[in-house]
Formats: sequence, C-alpha cells, structure tokens
Amino acid sequence: MNNRILRSILTPVAMLSVAACAELDVSNPNNPDISRALASPADVAKIGKSAVNSWYLAATHYEPTMALEVTADVLTANFGNFGMRFNNVEPRIAYNNISSGADALVSSRPWDRTYGALGAANDALRAIAGGTVIPGASGTEKTQAAALFAQAASLTNLALLFDKSFVVTERSDMTKAPELVPYTAVRDSALKSWDALITLATGKTWSWDADAMPLTVPQTAANIARIANTMAARTLMLTARTAQENSATSWARVLSYADKGLTGTGLTDIDFSVVSDGGNVWYSYVTLYGNYDSWLRVDQRLINRMAPNVPVKYAGTNVAPQSNDRRLTAVTTPCTGAGQPAACLTGITSDYVYLGTVLGDPARGIYMQSPYYHRRYRDISFSVATANHAGKAMPYVLAAENDLIIAEALARTGGDLNRAATLVNKTRVTRGGLAPVAATQAALLDAISYEREVELLNTNALGLFDRRRTDSLQPLSFRQLPIPGKELETLQLPYYTFGGN
Repeated sequence: MNNRILRSILTPVAMLSVAACAELDVSNPNNPDISRALASPADVAKIGKSAVNSWYLAATHYEPTMALEVTADVLTANFGNFGMRFNNVEPRIAYNNISSGADALVSSRPWDRTYGALGAANDALRAIAGGTVIPGASGTEKTQAAALFAQAASLTNLALLFDKSFVVTERSDMTKAPELVPYTAVRDSALKSWDALITLATGKTWSWDADAMPLTVPQTAANIARIANTMAARTLMLTARTAQENSATSWARVLSYADKGLTGTGLTDIDFSVVSDGGNVWYSYVTLYGNYDSWLRVDQRLINRMAPNVPVKYAGTNVAPQSNDRRLTAVTTPCTGAGQPAACLTGITSDYVYLGTVLGDPARGIYMQSPYYHRRYRDISFSVATANHAGKAMPYVLAAENDLIIAEALARTGGDLNRAATLVNKTRVTRGGLAPVAATQAALLDAISYEREVELLNTNALGLFDRRRTDSLQPLSFRQLPIPGKELETLQLPYYTFGGN
C-alpha cells in the first residue's frame, strides 16, 4: 500500500504521532504539535482525560443514534434530520452510504468521532509506555486508566456499529498501514482493553480528577472497575448480529463480567450516569432529542408491548392505551399544537405518555407517526432550556441494564432462575406494577426483553443492538453500518451498504 493511501487511512482517524509520521514521510496536519504536547506530562494527562469526553460525545450523538432507534422501532419520526426519515421507511430500504447523500453522516460521524477519541487515547498511552510520569498522587495510573477507558469504549463503539474497522492501539506498529478486521476481532480487542483497565483499577485507592468524567457516583478506582466490567459485559453480549450468534455468545463470561459490574453479588447498585454541565462539555444528544416532544415519539411497536390494544403501527387513528404497566399513562386533556406540551403534562409522572396528537407529515409515511411520548428524561432534553440541565444526571448505563444482563446470562446458562426473576422484578414490579415474572427460562427471556425496551429507552442506542441479536428487527432492516462512503472512496474500496433488497 503506497503512502498516499496510508495518509488517507490515518489522517481522518488522527492516530499518528509526529515520530511515526517522520518515519513514513507523512505530515500530520491534525496534530502539528503533538510531539511537543506529549513531551509535557500535564498535557499528556489532559489528552487522556479529553479522550474520555470525546468518546462520550461520540457515543451519545444523534448520528447514528436516532437512525438506529427508528430502524429498531423503539422511537419514530419522519423528519429528514439524523437519518430518521429514510431509515424509517417501510418496507425497509438500503442505508444510503453515498458520501454526498443526505444520510452520509449516520456512518461518517461516529467513524470520525470515535477514531478521534481512540487516537487521543492511544497517544496518551504511548507516552506513558515511553516513560512519561504524570505528577500528583497516582497521576500516571489515573491518566492511564482514563486513556484505557477511552480506548476500550471507542473500540466497543466500532464493534457495535460497523461490520469492520481498523484496530489501532498504542502497541500498533505505526510504520505499517492498519488492516480492516471484522467486528468480532474489534470486539476482542475492546475486551482486552477493558480487561487491562479492570486489572489496573481493581484494589486501588485513587480517584479520577473531577474533569475526567463527572459521574453521579464517586470516581473511585473501585467504581471505575465496576463500570468497566459492565461495559465489557455489554460489549460481549451486544456485538452479536443474529440470534445464531447470540446463542454462541459466551454467556458464562458475560455473567462473570456483569456480576462485578454496576450491580452484582454483594454490591450496592450504582448507575453509570454523567452529570450535565448545562450543555458546555458534557451533554447527551440521546436525552436531548430522545425526550424532545417536538421531535421524537415512541414507536407504537414498543407501546403495543405495554398496551396490546394499541396497534403495532399507527394508521391515522389515535388509540388511548389500556395497560397494566403504570409506566404508561395518558394526559387528561390532549396536547394541541406541535410545541412543547408543558401544560398538559402537569402532574404526569409516568415514563410514557399518550398525548393524543402526532407530529410529522403523514405523506412521508403515516406509520412513522405516534401520539406516544417518552418523558422520563424530559428535564434534560431540549424541551427544557439547556442552562437548566446543569447538575442533572444523564443516564448512559443504568443499574437496571446490568441486572437484566445478569438475569439473561443466568437464564441462558441454566443458572439460578429465582435470582434472575428477582433481578427482573426490581423494575417490572416496583416501577411497572406488573405481576412478578415466573422463574422459568421462557418467561424470563420474554420479561427481560420487555424490561430492556421499556425501562432503558433513551439511555443509549440499545434498541437496534438488542433487537438484531434476537432477529426481532423488521425484515430488510440493516443490522450494522458499513464503512462510511467517503472512507471507501479514500481507500479506493468498492462501495457497499446494508439493508433493503
């Protein structure tokens, strides 16, 4: 592969240090002063911590999240933004991966942003491996842990989203162009990084600096290790593209990770939630748009699971729910207009609300409309001024998600089904008011699927990842994203995509 192609691969992902560029006779316009920055321990610490923020903003961005969620039929909209219109068409059509297309950012945005975070993390880890010592109590370990977190989380993001990617770490030979590898290899690399972080943080007494990632729990090494265990469990579980792959998942390993995660034997439950700073550096478009009543609604396919009297598809008639799940209620007076329905939501505390009105142009697909709204995180959405978000929790992985991972792993490995039922009932009974689930594998797997959709909506892009591994997506839906069209053009590789005929 010649240097021109090598530049094409590496420049967008911002992975090269000046030293590597010099060896390859390649300039690095993205980081012209990187050698000087990496020579400063203080700057290395900043790079390691900033990589965590870069990963978080990539993982919670509206591209590709909103396209994934409407494809999974958990949210719905027919606006042309964020890939929500054409990837919500029925029957499903192929994802438009052409670089000049309106939906090009659905794949290119997470690709570019994730590799930006990965490149920064690798630079910090490379500097530490080269002998850089970060001042302060456990300064080097804390920086290494932040960079490892960003590295592992970025590789997880690539494994979950794309059919294949480049795996580049601080150990990569930068004199050679990286090669594309399938998502299973990317997953395995991510798990190695999660394992390294778990080993580094376990048994330690240091805490991250406040600006590393503002969590709702103390940023202790113990809590970082617990979060890493949960992230590893979901990486292993959610990478599966089909029911067949899901069956082949190492569920014993999933259980081993999850039982040391946000919840588990002998542990006090914690959430992996980030504190908003009012939209400056720490914010989540998942919650900003997912709970914005003027943009996104809940797909009736999900509502139908909560209230079977509601049709799976909206056909132009508003149907009020009849549900035993108290997380779903209706407003007393239908909300009117397309604005923020603050007045008609007065006194409503349920997660899901029947508003009685719909959004969007029915000519684009009346089935894309819905009178149902998710208001659980309304106070950190664009329905409320962003300045008022400061200090509020933005959920990414809830304790309930880890409970459901443990429960499913127990059900799939012939483990303690009574414990699995207890974990499911923590939300099913206490929040939903539903009857306790029976301690049988079939009943548990159905209840776990239900709770995962109902309880975890608008925390992360879980909908598509979860439905694809049980073959529950609509026929012809894409199950993963291709390498972005612009990258294929740069790399002189054939154009391809997924979905449709």
